[in-house]
Order: sequence, then C-alpha cells, then structure tokens
Amino acid sequence: MGGRVVGNAQELVKHKACLRLSGGSGPSAEPPVLQLEGEFDLDTVPEIDRFLRRSLGPLYHRDHLVIDLATTTFVDSSFIAFLVRLLGEQRAVHKELMLARPAGQVRRVLGMVGLPNMVPVFESTEDAVETLRSGRLPVIPPAFSVLRTQI
Repeated sequence: MGGRVVGNAQELVKHKACLRLSGGSGPSAEPPVLQLEGEFDLDTVPEIDRFLRRSLGPLYHRDHLVIDLATTTFVDSSFIAFLVRLLGEQRAVHKELMLARPAGQVRRVLGMVGLPNMVPVFESTEDAVETLRSGRLPVIPPAFSVLRTQI
C-alpha cells in the first residue's frame, strides 16, 4: 500500500484516506492527536500503525494518544481490533487512548461494540487533550450516546 507523505500527513490516495498528526514531541509537549480522514478498513488500518511508528517512533504506544474521528466516514472490525490492541498496550504502561468527535457510521459502530465503555470518547479534541493534561488518570469514560444531538 503506497501513500503520499506531506509534512506530518500521509494520504492513502487509492483508498481516499488521510492521516495527520499534531503535537507529541518531547516530554512537556501536548499529547499527540491523530486525525483520521476517510475510510479505515482491512486495507488501510495497517497504515495507521506504520504512520504512527514513522512519526512517533516504534514505541508510540507507550504514550498517551488522542484519535480525532470527526472526518472518518467508515470503520470496520479491523479498525476496532486495532483500537483494542492499542488500548491494551497503552494500559499496560499506564497510558491512555482517547477518541474524539466520532459521527455517523463510526459513532454507531463504536457504540454497537461497546468500545466507549473502555475508551473515553469526547465531543472535542480540546476536551480530550485537556483531560490528559490535567493528569487525572486513569480516565473514566464520559457518558456516550450513539445518537449525538447537534448543537
């Protein structure tokens, strides 16, 4: 699977998916925020791991991570399996995985598999980052509704 790397973003042209990373450099930096755009399935999920390894290093799972799902339009069981594996690796070293802004099909799938009972899901990336910055860990997942009301 090839992709075009632009700065700290990688576009998976064939599958109309894009990964972008902000924050996460040095001990006092903001927690890294990974923005996933497009569809993430069996073909594109392995690219998430490769992208994070290239961007944050091979031990990226030993730090907190926020995944912004606002522009993610589709996920399948391979994406859920990736999140569960990553969650296990992070919890083993007392780090947190947080999800932010899921909508539509992605929000429904997360709710159907019960992931919000294990992984905190926030309505904004700012809230997720602020929770990590506060140092109150482990994070108790906030209330989650499959049907989010629009403000």
